[in-house]
Amino acid sequence: MSNPMNATRPPQATSLMTVMGSMLAAIPLITLVMWFVLAVDGIGDFPPTWAPLLILAAAAGAYSLCELAGFRTAPLQPGGRPADVERLSWQRFTSSTFVRFAVCEAVFLLSLPLAFIVDSFWVILVGAVLAMPLLAWEVWPGVRNTQRFAASLESAGHPSYLLGRPQDYL
Repeated sequence: MSNPMNATRPPQATSLMTVMGSMLAAIPLITLVMWFVLAVDGIGDFPPTWAPLLILAAAAGAYSLCELAGFRTAPLQPGGRPADVERLSWQRFTSSTFVRFAVCEAVFLLSLPLAFIVDSFWVILVGAVLAMPLLAWEVWPGVRNTQRFAASLESAGHPSYLLGRPQDYL
């Protein structure tokens, strides 16, 4: 007998993982491009401490916002066909995922103009090193994030089918 942990993922999960993977890949690519722009003389000296601390504060703020509010949503209303409820659940989860992505990616995007202000590639590296794990933890549509959002959807006691439908586990 199968259980939700090893059941096949719905097509919505697969496509969302594909989109998130390609969006996550942009950060290393942009970092590489910015290396050619800012690191002409090697990687250079470390910038003034206020610049990396500003990026760190943005990462802490993004993490806090995602953890405290990023997985909250209005509970589902009773009724409806399971397929329709599942589709609605995935639509809400996908839109929540994109909002969390925008919040977390802002950490890296803040590092870009800041790197030009202090004229240091280190700021972009700090932004990328903080943003990538943050995005992977808060945005990737894995079991942790799907279960957290499903719990919010099901808080009124009605199934969301976000983790699958009972017939999927037989």
